[in-house]
Amino acid sequence: MTLYSHSRLSCFENCPQKYKFSYIDKIKTETEQTIEAFTGVRVHRTLEKLYRDLMYEKHDTLEELMNYLRDDWEKNWNDSIIVVRKEYTPENYLKLAERCIQDYYQQYHPFNQNRTLALEQRILISLDNTDRYRLQGYIDRLSDLGNGRYGIHDYKTSMHLPLPESIEKDRQLALYSLGIREKYPDAEEIKLIWHFLAFQKTMESSRSQEELEELKKQTITLIDQIKEARDFPPRVSALCDWCEFRPICKEWAHLAKLEEKPVNQYLHDPGVELVNRYIELHQKKRDFNNTLDSDLEQIQNALIHFAEKEEVDVIFGSDSKVRVSINNRYTVPPRQTADREHLEKLLKNMGKWEEVTQLDYNILNKILIEEAWEKSLLDAVKEYMKLEQTKRLYPGKIKT
Repeated sequence: MTLYSHSRLSCFENCPQKYKFSYIDKIKTETEQTIEAFTGVRVHRTLEKLYRDLMYEKHDTLEELMNYLRDDWEKNWNDSIIVVRKEYTPENYLKLAERCIQDYYQQYHPFNQNRTLALEQRILISLDNTDRYRLQGYIDRLSDLGNGRYGIHDYKTSMHLPLPESIEKDRQLALYSLGIREKYPDAEEIKLIWHFLAFQKTMESSRSQEELEELKKQTITLIDQIKEARDFPPRVSALCDWCEFRPICKEWAHLAKLEEKPVNQYLHDPGVELVNRYIELHQKKRDFNNTLDSDLEQIQNALIHFAEKEEVDVIFGSDSKVRVSINNRYTVPPRQTADREHLEKLLKNMGKWEEVTQLDYNILNKILIEEAWEKSLLDAVKEYMKLEQTKRLYPGKIKT
């Protein structure tokens, strides 16, 4: 049976096509890592060292951790790592990593807030007590908070700080808490703890048993959706900039080929030429239509004015004619508005509800235009109605 994970589920939600490339077709790409992912790994490894050493009663100094971070960075750096944001250099990201470690160290030193139970612990989760819906995950750090309380810590190096409400809906750590409850029966409370290192900010949350049961149902529904999927369309988003499958994605494959060409070849690419010509003609057509619509509107207004001035309904040309129709019509207030509710109540109280067939627009308009009811009731109804005048032209040929 397929073993799912939060990242696998998120991949399908973010882009079904990427899910297919990654997990069904199992396509291997030459792109190894983005600079953001590389930075995150280095920071995680440094914090792992910090807490693993503490478990063995070795207290690292900040200088030791910074040296470890820089050495790990240099040993693992390679030119295949992708820097998407060209305005930043690898050195900028290294400084960011250093700041994350320094801020964290200063915030939690001497690291006696709780006891570490496990680091990078693999956790298995069963959603229905069978092998049909199983997930796995890796917890950055699991801590004992005392008195049957456990903490699931997750370290984030992202430059995006989520809103508190999104934390309350986070799926990943909530799923991990299901596995911890299975592994530690004495767990009375599990705290979900996110460390947003770039902002030196910590967010905490927890889930009730009812919320966890609902999460199980939602996750099972999502897994069923994945299992039943036959089409895996691409979904364009900001995440595309970091996707390793851009060169084979139909949304981006042409651009990927263009980026490999020098400027002179780029501009003479048949696709580029066709798109540029199409946009040029499309804009000309739009400009022409805008001018035509403006001219047509002026003529329409002139014809209406002429018909009103001369008191005629039909205006004749050399071999064509235009009928000018001017009508008054009352419009009913929109549904679910106070005026609509008051109008309906008024009609029911006056015994007229059935007469307008439960507020049939055309019937009510006809009654108001023809003033078929007594004046007091008409005036009361008109308080909620808006009188609009429609003016339409009907061109046609002159019959000879």
